[in-house]
Amino acid sequence: MRRDLGARHWVRGLELGAGPQSSMAPLMLALADQVECSVYDPATLPAVRERNAQLLTTDDAQRLQYTSRDLRALEGRWDLIVMKSVLGGVYREHQSTLSDVHATLKHLIEDHLQPGGALITLDNGCTGLSPLFARFGARRNGWRFFEERDFPEAQARYSFGVLSNFSAATRLGWVGHRLDDALYAFDLMFSPLFRRHAVHLHVYRREP
Repeated sequence: MRRDLGARHWVRGLELGAGPQSSMAPLMLALADQVECSVYDPATLPAVRERNAQLLTTDDAQRLQYTSRDLRALEGRWDLIVMKSVLGGVYREHQSTLSDVHATLKHLIEDHLQPGGALITLDNGCTGLSPLFARFGARRNGWRFFEERDFPEAQARYSFGVLSNFSAATRLGWVGHRLDDALYAFDLMFSPLFRRHAVHLHVYRREP
């Protein structure tokens, strides 16, 4: 994916939708000088900050800023915006349409990216196992799982995995972490054999 972003090193980056179990901000520090790690629920900020601090040097930790932001009421412009598992939660089934998703992506690119900037999205995909997961309540909250065709045209797109629709660590703690590692190993081996994948990554760019 690095080649899709070019050799440019950005000044300001924004992560939207960080959580206690998942934050992309530490990885974004390789692409931007300063990164704003934002959460939707301010109550989760201490846990997110603590998690990231365990992964970073003191110097890198000082390059992170922590805030609370709402995707639907965003203000400002950044060189790089990253969202992981955000669209499916904000635009849930029976409460929104794919047109809403497309409109938000267009709005982010045109109104919140600096010229030449990049928007990276990672979202849960709908696989052949999704009906099985639904039986165990995986979609009871209306979370939207995407087909590849659901997304607008992007500069680059990647799909991966079969079993990576959920995080066992959020439910089972350290045991869940071990289970996630095992599922990841399975996905590495068998992902190329499947047409429908559990994770979709897209890179959108704003013209310079």
